[in-house]
Amino acid sequence: MKKLLSLIAVAITLVVASLYWLDHQRQVREQQQEMTAHLITRCVNQGLLSLFVLQSNDWAKQPKLLDVETRRLKQQTQALPDAILVGKPFADWQAALDVCDRLTENSNRQHKTIFRPLADMAKKDIWELDTAKSAPFQERRKKAIYRSRTAAEAADQYMQELEVDVKHWLDVSRMSPEARALADQQLREFIFQKYHKGRFSKRRVLQYLERQEAFYQLLTDNTRGFTLRGGSLFFYNKTLHRKADDLNRSLMHGEADFFANWRQIVVQ
Repeated sequence: MKKLLSLIAVAITLVVASLYWLDHQRQVREQQQEMTAHLITRCVNQGLLSLFVLQSNDWAKQPKLLDVETRRLKQQTQALPDAILVGKPFADWQAALDVCDRLTENSNRQHKTIFRPLADMAKKDIWELDTAKSAPFQERRKKAIYRSRTAAEAADQYMQELEVDVKHWLDVSRMSPEARALADQQLREFIFQKYHKGRFSKRRVLQYLERQEAFYQLLTDNTRGFTLRGGSLFFYNKTLHRKADDLNRSLMHGEADFFANWRQIVVQ
């Protein structure tokens, strides 16, 4: 009887120990999944914070901010693992690091597409009237306008593209389904329900670019129809004068609105 009781006691002890071990393992997995999801969410959030810095910039005064912010975003995301990880790295964590790296690269690439042309548009030298007859400057103007159109498309679709990109990198990652599901849940709660597309007007931006292009194309096509006197254009033909004057007036009125649009790509 004593032997049987001893065996029963041992069995109970083993069952309790097994249950405790299983519960401990469950807690460890949940903690790891939470850290993984938190890393992904913080990584995406850093990209959006970088966007806010860029969209509030005065590009005429700080044309090189994009390069500075590109480096800063990399540094910020590279510092996240040390700030979040508790314990040793694990499989989901390693997969999340790869996702974070790709998302950071993607954010910097998207920001370059959107803001590099804006920095070019803010360069006053290519819009100065004394270069109106210069073929090289006209090529620079055309390139700046073309890239700005591409930038406007990217700015208009920023949040939509971000959500698509995040979903893609999560889907192709080596993260477990549980960790991926938790990351998706936190992204919806802390990112995609928090940040929204702003009042960026692609229509007004493209309208300004069309007028900019039309104004300088008019001058390029009529290089003998005007001259520069005292920093102002003097036209020999009244019709040409009227067309150029109307376009130039609309550009002067629309410039502030053009740059203001880029300050509201994403809002909180």
